[in-house]
Amino acid sequence: ITDANIRYEEWQERKENPEKYMLETGFFELDEVIGGYQCGEELVVIFARTGQGKTWVLMKSLQHNWSMGKRVGLIEPEMSVTKTAYRFDTLQSNISNKGLMRGEDIPGYKRYIDNLKKHDNPFVVATPKDFGGRVTVSKLRTFVESNELDILGIDGISYLRDERYQRGDNMTTQLTHISEDLMDLSIKLKIPVLVVSQSNRGGVKDDGTPDLENIRDSDGLAFNASLVLSTRQRDPGMELSVKKNRNGVTGINLVYAWDIDKGEFNYVPSDDSDYTPSDTERQDKPSDYSDGTEVF
Repeated sequence: ITDANIRYEEWQERKENPEKYMLETGFFELDEVIGGYQCGEELVVIFARTGQGKTWVLMKSLQHNWSMGKRVGLIEPEMSVTKTAYRFDTLQSNISNKGLMRGEDIPGYKRYIDNLKKHDNPFVVATPKDFGGRVTVSKLRTFVESNELDILGIDGISYLRDERYQRGDNMTTQLTHISEDLMDLSIKLKIPVLVVSQSNRGGVKDDGTPDLENIRDSDGLAFNASLVLSTRQRDPGMELSVKKNRNGVTGINLVYAWDIDKGEFNYVPSDDSDYTPSDTERQDKPSDYSDGTEVF
């Protein structure tokens, strides 16, 4: 009560300088639903079964924030740095990912690379080898601080090591500790932390995306997360669902026509979606957040 003026002043600053408190997700419709990622006290879990596009969603969020001038970091334990960078190129300029991976002729790619090198803000990709094979939250804190990152992505929370581990702790306990520590990192460094997690076999559904109880090995992970998104492939591409949102509504399903080769996500209104953008909104802010950067 006596400190009420403090939150009033913060509200004023949020109103006048929203970019200091929120980052865009890379999906316009998702931003309309949740407001974006909070800059602090924000642990985002993106989960699905294997091959359902969860890493692409993570990469889309990170690439978009890089294109907005943010300093981005990614811990990538499953793909090489080069393969990760090819995905970035695909998302940034809709360059054929298949063409990049197969070494096919891509007119204008050299010009794109030359233009890309003119940017000052980094997109830092690290693998477990860069952490001596042991990725801990303490090391991630140093990684974020040394690179002055605005947002951190982790493509697989199961690859992190629990610094509070005691003999006999199961995976559920370890992931609970790790998620608590990641939330603490977000609070102290005032950045959103995005992690990818696997769904268990119960997450395979014909009628919708996996639910919170389908996050593998961790009730604690779902509890500690401020925002939980799940994905699945469906006609005409991908369904993205808000399963938990500590700061707003849940249960929203967004369907996108997803061209995986070109990295394009175009919103498709559907009967089972609770969100329908107005024509005015769609004209003002296209779903792919076109950056206006000419590369080809």
